[in-house]
Amino acid sequence: MLGLVVGVLVAACSARAGVEPEGAGIEPALNVELGSPLVLSGNLGIRVPLGDNGLGRGLLLQLQPGLGGGALNVGFVPASFYAGATQAIAVAVKARLLRTWGSPWGTEPGTSYAGFAVGVAVGVKLAVGRLWKLDSGQGGDRIVTWSVGLGI
Repeated sequence: MLGLVVGVLVAACSARAGVEPEGAGIEPALNVELGSPLVLSGNLGIRVPLGDNGLGRGLLLQLQPGLGGGALNVGFVPASFYAGATQAIAVAVKARLLRTWGSPWGTEPGTSYAGFAVGVAVGVKLAVGRLWKLDSGQGGDRIVTWSVGLGI
């Protein structure tokens, strides 16, 4: 499964390299990251442009499968500037719905959380978030998420 996720990400990034940033169409919003609680994960998503102001502003929709769980991310990108197949500089604020499985870092498997995350990319993506437990799973009532990766 992880090999499939990585393969899709590489193929999408390679296809993106030939597209000019001036294209006002929907763009891939992809990344590979390491962090808590998903361990190793990949975001498969799109950025839908909002206006044509040169800032790369848009709506972000992502599905994020990982070894320690999975998440659905919906967010806003106030600025995004591409260099090749990835964001050279980007900022994103995301609402997250997350479910843990396997061996997640910092919480227990089988727990659902919702909250928000903020990500900044300057070549490398750094993100941090705060999630609250939605069910009676064994994990903590609140968790802090973090990740380091490529993309936004």
